[in-house]
Amino acid sequence: MEKIKSYFSDMNREKGMQIGTVAVAAVSIIAALVFFFTNCVNLTATKRYNLYFAIIFIVMIALTVYLARILVLNKNWSYPRLFVIMAIGWTFCMQLVMPPISGPDEVQHYYSAYHCSNIMLGKKDHNLSMDTSKLGSWVQDESFFYMRGEDYYMMPYLDVTFPYQYSILAQGNFFKHSEELQDEVEVYIAPSKASRYLVSGAGITLARLLGFGFAGVIFMGRFFNSISLIIAGYIALKLLPVGKHQFFTFALFPGVLHLCSSYSYDNMSILFSLALFTLCLYYSQPHVKLHAWDLIILAGCVIILIPNKTVYALFAVWIFAIPIKKWWTDVALSKKWYEYGILAVMGAGVVVVGSKIITKYYYKIMQVTVWKRSGGIETDETRNALTLEYFQAHKLETLKFAWEGIQVDFWYNINHIVGRELGHVFLNAQVPMACVIIMLACLIIGMIFIKGKRIKKWQMVVIGIGLIMCVIAIFIGCMTRFTPQEGSQRIQISFRYLIPVYMCMCIGLGTDAKENKLALALIYIQNIALISSMCGLLNFLFHLRDGLPAPFEF
Repeated sequence: MEKIKSYFSDMNREKGMQIGTVAVAAVSIIAALVFFFTNCVNLTATKRYNLYFAIIFIVMIALTVYLARILVLNKNWSYPRLFVIMAIGWTFCMQLVMPPISGPDEVQHYYSAYHCSNIMLGKKDHNLSMDTSKLGSWVQDESFFYMRGEDYYMMPYLDVTFPYQYSILAQGNFFKHSEELQDEVEVYIAPSKASRYLVSGAGITLARLLGFGFAGVIFMGRFFNSISLIIAGYIALKLLPVGKHQFFTFALFPGVLHLCSSYSYDNMSILFSLALFTLCLYYSQPHVKLHAWDLIILAGCVIILIPNKTVYALFAVWIFAIPIKKWWTDVALSKKWYEYGILAVMGAGVVVVGSKIITKYYYKIMQVTVWKRSGGIETDETRNALTLEYFQAHKLETLKFAWEGIQVDFWYNINHIVGRELGHVFLNAQVPMACVIIMLACLIIGMIFIKGKRIKKWQMVVIGIGLIMCVIAIFIGCMTRFTPQEGSQRIQISFRYLIPVYMCMCIGLGTDAKENKLALALIYIQNIALISSMCGLLNFLFHLRDGLPAPFEF
């Protein structure tokens, strides 16, 4: 008792912060437990069902206690190590709260990732085109690939069936099987490019080799996408010279967590945009030695981005954020002839590939999409996209349409990037607005008040040019995608396109500050906001089908 009295008798700012940390942790944990017992526990359901939700809350409470302990006891911490712990915990929670098929276009992504897994296992597609002009291409309603019956027939039960899908996933079919559904079935759904699903496809492949059941297979693909975020984030936080706190905060936004915990190939776009940006800033440092093969690594990041979202190839301009004199002093004057050979081969490759891209895509992009004229390719006139001819005849109307779309889209995209609304358009699960505001405040406060050196102004200009070019390209693509008759609707610049733009912008505006108390306090506050976000999401999803009949019989 005397120790407690002496502790409070000599109060100072440090002790006040410790008391506040413990108090906030206690309140948030108690509130989470109250929510769990009043909303998640179902005494008429199975133990597995209740355990499903108990695991979510155990992880959230463990993360809170861990962060509070570091704050109160002034323990040493580092961004990379803490990010791994936080990302593992929160992506795990997000996958259970927002289960499979809740993400944008995730049904198609699941089939495509499964198809990629078939390729990895050496299983071929069937009835592909034999036409010499498009040999081996997919033929609608004729071509097919095989899926295990269990993985094919049970998937629709997870599609827009909250809260009933929790019961499906909690039944224990992570390792168990439906014996009557083990035969392979023909699937006539055309998959997307397999190269977009290498990570999630590898997860499904591992689950199939280990003999997992339906839930195990479908979760393993998503889990591998989460692992890629964790690994890429760890490496980025090791290499980034500035903006570590900004990336840490941004990567733990609910919107980013959900996208990187789903089957969406936007995960690849986000991570390789991050890799390119990180490496460009890393190599720009005076003490980092530059080699010719480093350009190969940078080019590899750009090449991987192209099949996911071609527009991100414009980020290649960030390579010029590396001072040109480094290429002269570190490479040209190195007298290592093999480096000159590498550069010569790469230069020749750029010329060859560039000429092919221009030849192949000029007509599609310039003639068909932007400057499409009547009498060309047959189109549905009711869905005629904005063309140069229409713009010339309706300049003010088109500009007004664009401006109104920009205004609406800005807030729409901020909502989805931070995570105010999660899931596909038929779901739009709601995160409490207060949580979104708190997380945005943590990002902005860290950007302003965490002091340190920033990147040079000319580097900011180079980075800004890359970001602006990308946004303009995205905007033009959306303008040519929607019709003039849809002027009353949004242009709908997809928030998934803009996540790498906002993420890299935030990192570029950060400082080189090391780990400190303010940064850890902001991370702790964001963690508390994430607990409230998960509870808010669960509450929304539990009541999503109130008043509606069950979509199927158990």
